[in-house]
Amino acid sequence: MAKPSEDQGTLVLPSQLRRARGLLKLTPEEVAEGLHVGVRDVARWETGELEPSLRQLEDLAELYGREVDYFLGETPEPPENIRFRTAPDQALTHLPKQARVVLARFEELCRCAYELEGLLGRGTTCNVPRLSSSISPESAAAEVRDLLGVGHKPVPKLRDVLEEAGARIFELPVPNNEFSGFSFWHPDYGPCTLVNASEQRGRRNFTLAHELAHLVYRHASSVCSIPQSLGGPSPLIEQKANTFAVELLLPAGALRADFSRRGYSGEPSGDELRPLRYKWGVSLQALGYRLERLGLVRKGHTDRLVEAEVPFFRGPKTPSWERRLGKRFVNTCLEAYRENLVSIGKLAHSLDIPIRKAAEEVERRAT
Repeated sequence: MAKPSEDQGTLVLPSQLRRARGLLKLTPEEVAEGLHVGVRDVARWETGELEPSLRQLEDLAELYGREVDYFLGETPEPPENIRFRTAPDQALTHLPKQARVVLARFEELCRCAYELEGLLGRGTTCNVPRLSSSISPESAAAEVRDLLGVGHKPVPKLRDVLEEAGARIFELPVPNNEFSGFSFWHPDYGPCTLVNASEQRGRRNFTLAHELAHLVYRHASSVCSIPQSLGGPSPLIEQKANTFAVELLLPAGALRADFSRRGYSGEPSGDELRPLRYKWGVSLQALGYRLERLGLVRKGHTDRLVEAEVPFFRGPKTPSWERRLGKRFVNTCLEAYRENLVSIGKLAHSLDIPIRKAAEEVERRAT
């Protein structure tokens, strides 16, 4: 497509093309190879000398993990200087390209939610606290529990609590489990957290609590790979986040009382501990290590239970696409469609389901 005249205007913003490629740290050569075009074409798209065709724009959207409309208007700045907490010397380019696309897809979902809320005339209210880094993780977890109104109760559905408080949370599968979570606090979107959807439910809950620590402590955007065993060596900032997560999900006093009421021995079986882990919303491993640290379970006993761990309790079946996107986002998309603010095609693309399925979902929820 030749460059439009000044009277016509340019539909595709070159700055958005540059921004999308820059976030993923892709070279023009990698983009050209992925789209089967010349490197010079990519360069001309990004300077405005040439516009990609509609098909090429759709291919760019898929390659960059974006919606097509991302390239048609100015958007808020994406997170910058993404850090790798577990491996400080790692860079974004060290991640496989598909894992980087997951990060972009996550940021795009946050943008989409923010823009849909704007179309619906909703303000953005956030009650997720931000605390001083000088506060100990134990005290911070207790304060956050109070501020979120959960007291000493189990929080097996931490995601629902945080979304109610204004956080944006999405679960997306991460290729080869390259990382566990990603979080940043955006000036427009607010607190945003990505959790690896490939992990078990209890571990996802722990990852969410871990990322919440980074948000609460005002840490810069970060990618985290949380090890299975929390006792191994890790950077101090990650140890602090892990301690916060443990204290948030498994408060000592309440857990100790719950354990004692059940009359467990110092070497409980996995079957015995299963109701406890369901109730507190954590993995068998996290629960076992916590009980060991509280002196309720014999040191080293948890490692014998890991092999026998069974899948988390299966509650009412929720479609995977809905679980990953979350009730808040799905309801926002459907409301925007019912208000004629977006097309059925936009709805389907936002929910990442076929148009037919999106139409069936609209009809199902209308009955």
